[in-house]
Amino acid sequence: MDACKILTDRRDKRRAARDVAEVDRRIIKLLRDPRGVPDGKGNRTRLAGPKANKLRLDLAEAVEYAALFPGPLPNRIQGRGRPPDNAIFMFIDDIDRACRAAGLKPGLRYVMPVSLPVAIFIELAPIVWPGQPKDPRRLFERWRRLRSTLIRE
Repeated sequence: MDACKILTDRRDKRRAARDVAEVDRRIIKLLRDPRGVPDGKGNRTRLAGPKANKLRLDLAEAVEYAALFPGPLPNRIQGRGRPPDNAIFMFIDDIDRACRAAGLKPGLRYVMPVSLPVAIFIELAPIVWPGQPKDPRRLFERWRRLRSTLIRE
C-alpha cells in the first residue's frame, strides 16, 4: 500500500515509516474481520477485491490529510492537548466519505459492537493525535450537526 507522505512533515523518516506501517496494519485488521464489517443496516458485509482496496486507500489518505491539516477554524485555535475541532471533523468526514465510496452505509453505533466509522476513528486517531479518543459519541454528534458548514479548500 502506498500511503504517500503520512506524517512526514512533523516527524523524522524512521518514525514516519513506522507510523505508515501501523496505519496499514490497523486498517487491514479492521477490514479482515472474518464476520465482515458492519454496514449500518444491522448486518455485516464482507469486503473483497476492489471495494476493500478502495476503502483501504481512502482511509490511508484520510489519515494523511488529518496529520497534515493546515489551519484551524477562526474561533477554534489549537492549543496544548487535543487538536482543533475542524481537524477532527475533517477526519471523521473523510472516514464517512471513504465508507460511502466503498459502497457501505456508515451507521453510527457507539457501544460494542461499534459501527465501522466509529471503530476506524478509535483505531486511527491515536496514531495522528496522542492519547485515546475520549468520547466518540460527542465528536460524531457534533460532526453531524456541523457537517454542512465544513469547507474544503
